Amino acid sequence: MRRGLLITALVFTAIGFVGGYVYTQYAAPPRSVSTLSGPVAMAGPEPEATLPEGHPPLDMAQRWRTLQQQAEANPNDSKTALELANLLFDLQRWEDATFWYKRALTLEPKNTDARTDLATCYFNLGRYDEALKEYSASLEIEPNKPQALYGTALTRLSQKDTAGARQAYEQLRRAHPEFPGNDDLAKRLDAEAKPR
Repeated sequence: MRRGLLITALVFTAIGFVGGYVYTQYAAPPRSVSTLSGPVAMAGPEPEATLPEGHPPLDMAQRWRTLQQQAEANPNDSKTALELANLLFDLQRWEDATFWYKRALTLEPKNTDARTDLATCYFNLGRYDEALKEYSASLEIEPNKPQALYGTALTRLSQKDTAGARQAYEQLRRAHPEFPGNDDLAKRLDAEAKPR
């Protein structure tokens, strides 16, 4: 009788172990798998998130959102508007950046850095007349601002105005001989001067 009881106990114990093993393998998620919403991912360092093309890095997107909320909550804060415009400029979000540069310039109309960056946004959008207008406004305040002279020369070249581009380049070269864009402009002007 004892022998039968012992065999029965061993059989039920074995069934219990097998049942527990099967449950942990198939019914309950393994400990090394994340059960958070979304696709199941292996535990450990998370792989780099795949973002849509043109999406800013997540930390930049968060910074963008935070600055935009601050700028919208404080419409008279030129510093935040300018910081947001500069971030959008760095992300090459030209249209978005123009809005915030304009907002900053309504509060600080003599800010030549903001005005030159606004002009550069217009240039990158192919809005050359607006770019020239803003570069000119910067140069009225700061006559030898190198970035405005450089942008003027590039914009004039884009409009096939080689004489206007050369004039801006010469002023830039005289006022700022070490400006990094001088060599590039000289090459472009030489290329334009050669017969095709």
